Amino acid sequence: MQTLLIGTSKFDSAHRERRVGIMFDPGFEELQGKLRLIMEESTALASGIRAWMLLSKEGLPISSAVPQGLEEAEIAAMAASILGVADLAAERLDQGTLEEILMTNEKGLVIMKSAGEKAILVLAASKSIKTGLLVYAATTATEKIAPLL
Repeated sequence: MQTLLIGTSKFDSAHRERRVGIMFDPGFEELQGKLRLIMEESTALASGIRAWMLLSKEGLPISSAVPQGLEEAEIAAMAASILGVADLAAERLDQGTLEEILMTNEKGLVIMKSAGEKAILVLAASKSIKTGLLVYAATTATEKIAPLL
């Protein structure tokens, strides 16, 4: 499990300063521990979840467990963009507030779900997972995460 604490050069200095400030908040480590525990419990509900990432609505990684070699900052920025565009499309189509995005692809499923007003949860799972279990794991996690952020 890997946690990204400092912004990269892809983000402006204001984002980096805010993230560095959070690192020195005495409650930051406690929050990270709670988030990891929630994600461990939620991913245990559905075998086949290969990676998870919690990110801010602005696209900054908060906490994650992803395979080595993946660019967390890049994935977080793309996920936030996808969710933003989909939310706008739902609004323009008069469909109400966007709840989640489920993507199916050659190697599996990806779900993106809002975790309250401030965060987005992304889960990536293998093709063998039952879609309902993936949605259940994401919903369980986001309901517990939202009040913490």
